[in-house]
Amino acid sequence: MISKKSLHGLLVAPVENTLLQLPRALVASALAALLDLVVLIVLVQAFGWHPLFAVTVSYLLGGVLQYVLSALWVFPAAPQSVPLGFLAFTVLSLGGLVLTWLTMFCLNDLAHVNYAAAKVAALGLAFCWNFFSRKYLLFRPSQSIEYSREL
Repeated sequence: MISKKSLHGLLVAPVENTLLQLPRALVASALAALLDLVVLIVLVQAFGWHPLFAVTVSYLLGGVLQYVLSALWVFPAAPQSVPLGFLAFTVLSLGGLVLTWLTMFCLNDLAHVNYAAAKVAALGLAFCWNFFSRKYLLFRPSQSIEYSREL
């Protein structure tokens, strides 16, 4: 039986263990991806935007949600300065945006795959880049912090 303290440690408490951060990052990414996909579909279907322009706006909006969730829940070593942390997060996210844009271009524009299906394919590539670049470049713990709760 899982104790309340163990459950709190797994679901809420700060963790540095990648195996514990990864599921949190997947949940945060799923929520951001849902926002991203809804905005993409609305911009294309309701406003007639080209998918390559719409995916840029939708990706950036999902990125805002992703930053908030990453800083508060996924990675305990969030930058002290929220504006600088968000700026660094955004710059790293541009790599994910480039992967997303290239995937959309290749699959939707060149191969004529439905734009929503192309976006789903792009999510996997962008997730990998975003998780590891954020973990190792932005949300690194300082060397002076000891994490005794790691599994």
